[in-house]
Amino acid sequence: MNIKNIGQHAKQVFLNEQEIRLALQQMEKDVTLNSKPSLMNDTDASSSIREVSFMERHMTYLREHPKVNPEHYLSNLRTMIKIRT
Repeated sequence: MNIKNIGQHAKQVFLNEQEIRLALQQMEKDVTLNSKPSLMNDTDASSSIREVSFMERHMTYLREHPKVNPEHYLSNLRTMIKIRT
């Protein structure tokens, strides 16, 4: 424990986009995780539906929510998509 830093607020450093992409790619390759593409509406106004890759879906979420800690998000995501037998 570093006593010098007690009571000081440490600046939180998030993963960069490349590190997040790498983690999501590894999740996609892991057969013990459910990382299938999902279906989403193309736009709010249109009724067309398109397939969205696992990586694209989660990268979009993280871009739209910049205050989310990517490390925590990825950790929780791994837990949620774990295939249990």
